[in-house]
Amino acid sequence: MKCFLGVDDTDSHLGHCTTYLGYHLVKRLIGLGGKFSRYPRLVRLNPNVPFKTRGNAAVAVEFECGDSAEIFEEACALVEEYSDVSNGANSGLVLVDNPSQLPFFESIYRRALAEVVNKRGVINALKEKGTRIFALGNGMGVVGAAASIGFNGSLDHTYELLAYRRRERCGTPRVVDKDSVKRMDQETFPRTFNNYDYQRDRVLITPHGPDPVFLGIRGGSPQVLLEAFKRVEFSENLEGHMIYVSNQCTDAHLSHGLSLPLKAYSAGKIAGTVSGLTSGDGGHLYFELETGRGQVRCAVYEPAGDLRKVVRFLVPGDLIEVAGGVRRATSKHDATINVERIHVLSRTLQVNAKNPRCSGCGTRMKSEGTDKGFQCRACGRRASEKENTPVRRTLMEGVYLPSPRARRHLTMPLVRYGRETNGDSYSLVKGWFSASEPRLLRVPARSLL
Repeated sequence: MKCFLGVDDTDSHLGHCTTYLGYHLVKRLIGLGGKFSRYPRLVRLNPNVPFKTRGNAAVAVEFECGDSAEIFEEACALVEEYSDVSNGANSGLVLVDNPSQLPFFESIYRRALAEVVNKRGVINALKEKGTRIFALGNGMGVVGAAASIGFNGSLDHTYELLAYRRRERCGTPRVVDKDSVKRMDQETFPRTFNNYDYQRDRVLITPHGPDPVFLGIRGGSPQVLLEAFKRVEFSENLEGHMIYVSNQCTDAHLSHGLSLPLKAYSAGKIAGTVSGLTSGDGGHLYFELETGRGQVRCAVYEPAGDLRKVVRFLVPGDLIEVAGGVRRATSKHDATINVERIHVLSRTLQVNAKNPRCSGCGTRMKSEGTDKGFQCRACGRRASEKENTPVRRTLMEGVYLPSPRARRHLTMPLVRYGRETNGDSYSLVKGWFSASEPRLLRVPARSLL
């Protein structure tokens, strides 16, 4: 029997991790005789929802089993064990053993990428279908659990290898060799990406919180992730690792068009002409976009780094497409697009207007007054209009992103443009799952992080 199991919202800001629960789900399912032919799914959902924890990730697994009722009970026990409900987790688990229902879950996935999905409506629909569900806290995680089942490998996808710490190490500093990460990045790029921030000279593959993830490497194939993982030197005996197929780095949440008036917490894209630019406190930049259906307010905040430089080169009349999430309106300002990507479609012509040169002697003419034209003081020749010289624009047409440190999990890096993956995901490779990590590498103290 083919089954699909989704889970979400098991972590809190103080610890735990839904992907870690996914790791233990796979481990338990293998022990119960479950058969895997496709990678577990790490599914990022709308990053703008106000009740998310960290990266808003849900997890789904697809497997063959004998008794789905037994599997469901085992999965519920694991959710109870690995959910941080006491600190705010609102866990949800969904089990589907009827593949004909998958189109329903695909529709939930598409909605959960770009809007806030009504929890009660999803739960009622699942009950009507007879779907097995389990919830802790307020049960909001049922939405993400259902949505994760709707993501499949025929859509654009990437892969991530996640290595996990032993429980006693959680909360202690992660120690990796910085130079080995740089070498790995240089040797595997562009097959892997988002490994190192060269602007800030810091490692990107290691998180900083108390969760059990030791590191995560993202790339275009499972095999290259295993190769990259072997190149990273660290000083910790890990619990194990697992490779996920994922919608990370695909811009999946920005594929929809934003409608007007802007809906709070939605995500998508909209095109228009720049009609005004202003600066705010803290280095934040704002501009208005005339869309033809009305004006929208856009913001590029100081942490966006490179994207702020792009905004400073925009001028009124430039035609651009912005993509991002909508911050709700307040008493001080209208709903605002928090810009994650700018695509400069066309640039308006800028000119420098100067008094014309005399066609006889070449000197600059003098103005005779408002709307009275110009006259050369030496030759007496006259002209009616100023001389316009085109200004060379620094900003070029194309796609622009924030600095690496400010990108969301779903943000597609420039290196993936034109390399989107359409079609089924790769078959399982040897080493995609490891329940124990025997490698313990000692690294020089000078390069510890």
